[in-house]
Amino acid sequence: MISSLPKRLMITGASGFLGSEIVRLARTTGWRVRALVRNPQKRIEGVEVIQGDIADPAVLRRACEGVSAVVHAAGLAHVFGPATKDLARFHAVNATGTAQLVGAALEAGVPHIVLASSVSVYGEYFGEKCDESVPCHPESPYATSKRQAEIEAAERTAAVQASLTILRFATIYGEGDHGNVARLIGALDRSRFVWPGSGLNRKSLVYKEDAARACLAALERPLPGTEIFNVAAQPASMREIVSAICCALGRPVPRLGIPMALLRVAGAISHKMGDPGQFGQQLRKFIHDDVYDASRFEATFGFSPAMPLVEGMRREVRWLRIR
Repeated sequence: MISSLPKRLMITGASGFLGSEIVRLARTTGWRVRALVRNPQKRIEGVEVIQGDIADPAVLRRACEGVSAVVHAAGLAHVFGPATKDLARFHAVNATGTAQLVGAALEAGVPHIVLASSVSVYGEYFGEKCDESVPCHPESPYATSKRQAEIEAAERTAAVQASLTILRFATIYGEGDHGNVARLIGALDRSRFVWPGSGLNRKSLVYKEDAARACLAALERPLPGTEIFNVAAQPASMREIVSAICCALGRPVPRLGIPMALLRVAGAISHKMGDPGQFGQQLRKFIHDDVYDASRFEATFGFSPAMPLVEGMRREVRWLRIR
């Protein structure tokens, strides 16, 4: 007899940027949701909330007991300034935390885990676009910790033949964003943006609701062993991204730019000075193509990102202005 009871899903980072969106959508698609949150004041309507930290084994055991699947969306991200170099802090949360969570889930007999990772694990790549066959050479402490999290999770699930789906997300944006897109919006809103280069380089982004939908799509079709997928919308040029933001802000698109030759000199000087404020790294990231091929995920799960860039940016701008 097939049980009519709804499946139970446990989500870590359930009050965070991505996790809260996964919770919202999961509740509309028939899942009974259990949310693991750090903040004891967080209460999510219609959801079983467990307060605690992924560093606490007892909390993890309780959170994983009796669930059908786990989405691990908790992690340390959106850190700027000197803290971006704190490898030990990133490792403790993103790598060790993931290892402990996966261990607890497997001990509880959870058959399927979806791990929210990042395309940052690839590091700088060469070629028109980056698919899952490109070797990983993470450069930052954040990226290194995310790659180690993938490795730890894969090793543990392989030992018990559980299903692990790793989703490498392109830059996620939308309401609740505190990352690079939000910083770009702030710079444009304060008229503190100057074009580095031509703006024709392309970037892969994904709106937060599409990212959450991808997690739920993966949950509905567990695959044997460990599978890794890129998740991204169609790439857009930096000019298209900036234009979409300026349209939402009601501001003209900036015209002032800095020639590439001058940017390379500035980057070289910054490198010789030890890259104060990570200027050279940020500059290289801005003018480089970051295009990630998500066609394998889309073909496997029949998935397609739905949010148009202009509308997604309009929603994030509106949220930033009213918060």
